[in-house]
Order: sequence, then C-alpha cells, then structure tokens
Amino acid sequence: MVYTRYISGTKFSGKTALCLGLFNKFNEMGMKVGYFKPVGQGHKAVEGKLQDPDVLMMKEVIGLSEPLEELCPIILGSHYLDLIGESCVDSRNKVLDAYRKVSEGKDVLIIEAAQTPELLSCSNLDLSSLSKEFGAKVIFSIKGDNDSSADKALLYRDYLTGKGVDFLGVVINFVPFHQLERMRGVVNNVLERCQIRVLGVVPDHRELTLPTVQEVVNVLDAEVLAGKRKLERIVDNYLVGAMAPEAAMSWLRKSVDRAFITGGDRTDLVLMALETKPSAIILTGNIYPPTQVISSADSKGVPLLLVPDDTFTTVTKLEVLDGRIVPMPMSTKKIQLTRKIMSEYIDWGLILDGFENWKRNKKRMTRGTQKP
Repeated sequence: MVYTRYISGTKFSGKTALCLGLFNKFNEMGMKVGYFKPVGQGHKAVEGKLQDPDVLMMKEVIGLSEPLEELCPIILGSHYLDLIGESCVDSRNKVLDAYRKVSEGKDVLIIEAAQTPELLSCSNLDLSSLSKEFGAKVIFSIKGDNDSSADKALLYRDYLTGKGVDFLGVVINFVPFHQLERMRGVVNNVLERCQIRVLGVVPDHRELTLPTVQEVVNVLDAEVLAGKRKLERIVDNYLVGAMAPEAAMSWLRKSVDRAFITGGDRTDLVLMALETKPSAIILTGNIYPPTQVISSADSKGVPLLLVPDDTFTTVTKLEVLDGRIVPMPMSTKKIQLTRKIMSEYIDWGLILDGFENWKRNKKRMTRGTQKP
C-alpha cells in the first residue's frame, strides 16, 4: 500500500521537472519516496539497451537504488507496436511486477507517465488503464503558452475522467513571464469554473528549459574545435544556414543566442555568423574548417562544434533536448532551480490531499496484520 501521484501531461510540458520537484519536497518532509515510469521511450542505447533519458536523469540525480529495468520496465522505440502488439499480457505483467518492487517500503510513489496520455491505449498500458491499476490520482501538466492552455486542460480532463481516471488537477507549467498574470487570473478562473483544480502556475525560466552548449555537444557527440570555455552558454533554438552570402547577413542577425548549423565547407557563412554572436556554430558533415575560422571563433568566444552527421540528422538528434533536464555537472543549477520553483509555486496542500487519512489507514492495516 503506497500513496501514489501519477504525473501526466502534454509533450514537453515539464513532467520530469515536476516529478523531481515533488520527489525532493516529499523527501524533505521526511517521507520515504519512490519514483517509477512504467512506459518510457528510448533515444539512446546504454550498454546495448535503449534507455529513457528522463529515468536515467532521475536515477543519477536522486540516487535511486533500484535497477533501471525496475524503474522503467517498458522502453519503446519508434516502432513500438511491433514490440507491444504481440505480447500485451506479458508487458502488462512486467509493469505490475516492477510497480510492486519499486513501491515496497515507500510512503509515496511518484509515477511519471509516457509522453502523451493516450500512448498504448491499444494495449491497455495507457495512462487511464495504469492509473486505475495503481489506484493513483493524476496530476496533469500543461504548457501555459496562451489561452488555449485552458481548452487543452478541459479536453484532457474530460478524456481521462471519461475513462474513469481520478483526476486531481492541473499544473500550468513553463508560463512566459508576460503571460503570468493572465494565467493566474483569467485562465485560472476559467478552469476553476469548469471544476478543474489548478495546483500551481509555474513561470518559465530560460535557464531551466533551454539546453546549454555542453548538452548539445553530448547529444551530438561533437568535437569542440573552439570556444571550450563557453560551453555553459544557453542555446535558444537553432538556425540552419544554406543560403548565398549576399542574402545572409540580415537573416544571420537572428542567430544571436541561437546555435547556427551549416556545412563545414561554408567558410563564408561561418565567418559572417561569427559577427552576430551565436551561442554556438555546428559544422555538419565532418568537414574541418580552415584554421582562420577556428582562430576567429576562439578569439570571439563562440563554441565551434564539428559533427559527423548531415544537417537533417543533426537537427533530428537535437529534438531530444527540448525542455529536458539531463544528468551532467552543468545541470546542477537547473536541478536546484527546479526544486526552488516547485516549492514556491505549487500548492502542496492540494497535492497531499488525503495523505494523513492514508497514513492512518496504513497504520490500522499494519496493526491488523500483526500477530498477537
């Protein structure tokens, strides 16, 4: 018997950050806390096996003792139906067995959902099926970009409650500072009128949601040719350059604080880009630039990264960094910031609703099972 909260949400809405904040908060309150992700998605193989990057981060940052196969028993690749379709019962039993192991001896178990609530509905391994199996209340995280956040929250609340999910409320996450008052006022009031509890309105912090150059280096397995002392810089999106030099300068001015991606043979574009102070320049195709380019990048403090892949493959690999916290020394600031904002902006009273009753019931059950 364990007190369980299931964290779901839309894609890249801060589910893992919320799990990390909850874990640390409950841990500070003296509770024995566990973490579990029944269904993950693998982007990179670790020791020959696909692993979910969020689970890897949680295990390393928090120091979880359970093996990865228990923390996340099902790892999906891009063609996941081939794996699940033939063995639904085995996959479900695997999830339930791992759940029993990670929840043993815990007061609270934080469960992180897959990328979307509907994933694996065809196999009864979706959020609604598993939350009922675990007896878990669902907290839904949604990006607070604009007024459409209210409609998305209503849509998913109705979808999940229609499937019998115990829906606790929503966290409006990653809210741009110019939208904060609107989310706290107008959007919050609309959701409350629609009987959706708002558990928190969390402002966006660029340093939390955007990757550093070092994280880009790690994901791309890039060689750093210049600017090694500037790898902590934030990367605010990407620009791909393939135009003629005469049309480039006005366009390249948009590359400030962004990573500029171009072929290693485009010396003309790289030299022009260096004048606009991008956060980094990524050279594709494993083509080394001339010495003058490396020297110029180094003198201007712009990281120059060389990667073996073509431009399309490079951009595709970078998608895994969207809104993620990754386990590396330079992510310490991100992790500390996650703890701070989750403590400050989340309504812990609502999230812990019923915990004291649960604890009393657990004590009664424990006494009832003890031998006289």
